[in-house]
Amino acid sequence: MNFNLIKLSNLSFMRKCLINFLMGSLSVLSLAPVNFYVVLFFTIPIYIFNFDALFDEKNLHSKKMFFIKCFFLGMSFGYGFYFFSLYWINISLLIEIEVYYLLLLPSLLLVPLILSVFYGLSAFLLAFFYPRNITRIFIIAIAWTISEYLRISVTGFPWAQIGHSLIHINIILQIISIFGELFLTTLTVIIFSIPLILILNKSPDLKYISILATLFILIGVVIFGQSRPKLYADKIENIEINIIQPNIKQTDKWEKELAQVNLNKLISATVEMLENKDETPDKRYFIWPETAVPFLIDENLQITSDLTKSMTSKDYLMLGSLRREGGAVSDQSIYNSLFIIDWRNKIIGKYDKNKLVPFGEYLPFSRLLSKLGFLNFEELSGNFSNGQGGTAILNDDLITPHVLICYEIIFSEFLHSYNQKTNFILNITNDAWFGRSSGPYQHFSMATLRAVERGLPVVRVANTGISGVIDPYGKIIIKSKLNTEYFDKAMLPQKTDVTFYTKYGYNSLFSILLLCFLLIYYLNKKLISKNKNR
Repeated sequence: MNFNLIKLSNLSFMRKCLINFLMGSLSVLSLAPVNFYVVLFFTIPIYIFNFDALFDEKNLHSKKMFFIKCFFLGMSFGYGFYFFSLYWINISLLIEIEVYYLLLLPSLLLVPLILSVFYGLSAFLLAFFYPRNITRIFIIAIAWTISEYLRISVTGFPWAQIGHSLIHINIILQIISIFGELFLTTLTVIIFSIPLILILNKSPDLKYISILATLFILIGVVIFGQSRPKLYADKIENIEINIIQPNIKQTDKWEKELAQVNLNKLISATVEMLENKDETPDKRYFIWPETAVPFLIDENLQITSDLTKSMTSKDYLMLGSLRREGGAVSDQSIYNSLFIIDWRNKIIGKYDKNKLVPFGEYLPFSRLLSKLGFLNFEELSGNFSNGQGGTAILNDDLITPHVLICYEIIFSEFLHSYNQKTNFILNITNDAWFGRSSGPYQHFSMATLRAVERGLPVVRVANTGISGVIDPYGKIIIKSKLNTEYFDKAMLPQKTDVTFYTKYGYNSLFSILLLCFLLIYYLNKKLISKNKNR
């Protein structure tokens, strides 16, 4: 029994895979900075119709071959999606091409291939239970959500989720404060597939129940999205945030000849902002980006001594710098850190980056790779040590920010501990590696996710890239343009109460998905039994 009007069964399997690759590629347009989510109204349904056609041919294949084809059909969509959404990784390798040239082709081809395995896994799961009516939309939504969770858990790389297409739709975004980021994937499949499938679907089976369920979900999401921001809208702390984005090119950042010039750019901008006292806040934070200075700041505090003389007891300088521990050079541990310095030029807080960038900051599988003689893998890594825990505050009553350095901001479940004294997430980064690609835009958009999930404003300061302040509802208070010199200030938005997601994580989401699956399974079994008795 065919269950749609689009006939793809006469196409070869290779052509089906090619269509899915094209649909995955076009789906990238839904992500930042293009945000053309309308394309998903076609790409996701066509993916489903393609899978329908394969399912109609199930009896023509052995069970093993059918499962293999399901896997590769799903994988082809994922490969197209990741191939074009993660191209910016290669741009970062071009910065130091003399070191990374042998990784260019593997990065371009193998990274999308590895990640696409999880789309293949989602299709493999569908092969076990695929309702021959409109309820298959919900099963696909569940399978994609589970595969995304597995991908993030296994690879530790949550970038480029299909659900990120909904980030800029603020009224929908609010729901992640309950169910978390992954629920956007569930919603994306349902929202963008049901209109076309509803129009073209022949089978009336469970159609009206599915429509009512979809309307119930969407109305609930919209009502919540409208009501949530009204609780704390436009409330602020009496804390002034000063962002200093110097816009230093990656090729200039570590040049010894330019070290003083780059430092002077940061200091002069900070002094100018210190002198600009339009208001009388309780505290003022002056924030420099990740590895803002090419010095070990805790061993060279004279660098900031003149600057802190212009500060008052209400002022704090927060900056990124490298830090080392240990005696002999061979035994030293190097950390990517943030320091908090007060008006006495005293370090009163620090944070060491926990999650390091593979190959950029540490060498994964170092013992194994070091045995491969054709490439000096030690040159491909910064050999950093990872920190443990959150921000350590020393002898001060400063409200502790949740510090996340660089790509730590993209992890949904990574927040050291929910300290009630914390009133914002501070993300310092250096996106100069990614040039004028989609990378910095998507990096910034994922900071928006963390704000809404946690009910905490996010302050993001980049060496270059996109800096800004985001309130706990995803509203952008201030924001720089890409790769520009930017100095601006804003009053810190007030945090919300602890969100449901912060308390319970993904437990509620997966409980609901399990109940939905069991309900759909029951309804379809009942429908099959009813048809047999006719």
